[in-house]
Amino acid sequence: MTTPKVIVFTCNWNAYSGLETAGVEHLSYPPSVYPLKVMCLGQISPGIILKAFEKGAEGVLLLGCPAGNCHFEFGNRRVEEVFAEAKGLAAVLGYRDEQLRLDWVGAGEGQVFVDKVQQFISGLNGRQQA
Repeated sequence: MTTPKVIVFTCNWNAYSGLETAGVEHLSYPPSVYPLKVMCLGQISPGIILKAFEKGAEGVLLLGCPAGNCHFEFGNRRVEEVFAEAKGLAAVLGYRDEQLRLDWVGAGEGQVFVDKVQQFISGLNGRQQA
């Protein structure tokens, strides 16, 4: 079984800090996972999320700041709206529910970052085997 190609959008602040901490702690995730840092998940559009699928991603994971920790204050609310819109469009385009997920990672939570990526991949693999 091959590991699916996954794009992970991370905010520049908490979630990316989790990614950096994972590196410092020598924690690993599959090489088919491609993190993309954006200033704030609340600033991306549904089109950007769907573009990842168009370019060959089998899954897209959005990892942002936990509630109350957004550097821009509006990001959590806005990304939930964007995610809901992208989820609906992805369904219309034939993508499965488990191929797109939104989750949260606190600053410095390297193990949490890796765990969330691994759980996401496990969900994709579980569905592919069925």
